[in-house]
Amino acid sequence: MKKQAILALMLALTMILTGCTLVQKDAAVDAATEIIRLGDQVVTKGQVQEEVQAQLDYMAYLYSAYGYSFDPTSPEAIADAQNSVIDSFKKQLVANEKIKELGLDQLTEEEEAKVQSDAEANFKSNVDYIVSSKYADSELSDEEKNEKAKADLETTGYTMEKALKDARETVINGKLRDEIIKDVTVSDDEIKTEYDSRVASAKETYENSAGTWATAANNGTTLYYTPAGVRFVKQILTKFTDEDQGAIDDANGKVTEANTAVTSANAKVTTAQETIDDEKADAEAKEAAQKDLEAAQKELEEAQAALTAAQAEADKVKETAFANIDAAADGILEELAAGADWDTVMADKNQDPGMQSGVTAERGYAVAADMTGFDPAFVEAAMALEKVGDVSGKVKGDSYGYYIIRYVSDSVEGPIALEEVKETLQSSLLSTKQNTTYNDTLQGWVDAADFKVNLDALKD
Repeated sequence: MKKQAILALMLALTMILTGCTLVQKDAAVDAATEIIRLGDQVVTKGQVQEEVQAQLDYMAYLYSAYGYSFDPTSPEAIADAQNSVIDSFKKQLVANEKIKELGLDQLTEEEEAKVQSDAEANFKSNVDYIVSSKYADSELSDEEKNEKAKADLETTGYTMEKALKDARETVINGKLRDEIIKDVTVSDDEIKTEYDSRVASAKETYENSAGTWATAANNGTTLYYTPAGVRFVKQILTKFTDEDQGAIDDANGKVTEANTAVTSANAKVTTAQETIDDEKADAEAKEAAQKDLEAAQKELEEAQAALTAAQAEADKVKETAFANIDAAADGILEELAAGADWDTVMADKNQDPGMQSGVTAERGYAVAADMTGFDPAFVEAAMALEKVGDVSGKVKGDSYGYYIIRYVSDSVEGPIALEEVKETLQSSLLSTKQNTTYNDTLQGWVDAADFKVNLDALKD
């Protein structure tokens, strides 16, 4: 008996010293361990771990999408994710308390209808995504595909009930946000201060870069300062026929292939010549390089001849394409010369979508001598017009067909009038101020709350 007792004691000591235990941790009990408590609200270890893993997975996906590496198993990444998740849970817990206090969790019939509608839309969107990505080529019926997609979603924990819960939380949290920011406003003085700041910044950016300004204006960017050297033009585009455009694309493709062949041959010539010129290379290597050079030079000559032929064919194809639309473009010029209204003819004959609606149809394209992104032939012809009202002849475009361009107006150098951008500024400032107020209010509640936090439980 004494011997058995001694053996038992030695076994116990060994287990203590080596950290062994005969008691295995229950996964469910471990997942239910409290990490954060606020009043009767509890966040468990399982909840935190689930959110942490989701955040790490998302970061890994995001980094890989942009070609960067991200290690979701690194201690630093895990610690950052845990801190972010803990912070989010704390904010949600204090928000829940305030929501209950203010009775914002009591939804009206209209709000309940929105919850239902949003949940159904979100659920359907997820089902449709699974169907299109996983069962698009399946011979199953549409109903069977949907059922399989729903089953797939259920394995991830996403069901219609989950969609409803998420939609309800979104509506309720939205009500809390509305309550927090309801008195936030932006004064005229704040708008003026922001306006002055943006004018100064825009002047620094665009004062010596009219082309960049023109590109930004055509892209619909809100601008606060206009540099010198910008004008507005309208155009009537007569496009190549679909058949000719296809032939042009094919011919240009052959030019590209020929250019690639020339580049490749040039590289071979350079490599061989470098070996020949290398003082450290032995005679055998130089002899081999000389043979490679001769072969590469012959290849280059053939590639250059092929490029010349391909370019000549592309030019011929394009000239034929222009000839096929000469009559249409000439007819437009004749109408304009006879006194027809430009905008009327443009609306009737123009084949440029950018001139058919929106601000560019009303104001015209912004152009400047140093701009990029537009066909250089278009920019050159537009800037060559001498005075407002002048109209070009047929301008051969590099890609689309004939341009007929009208000089509409000059830009006015200097700050854009405050009244033109006031609404945009007010909206931007109000959004920023509302976000700041909301976040600061939540953080204030977090700082004042009596949380019970057990982060040590996340370590094992």
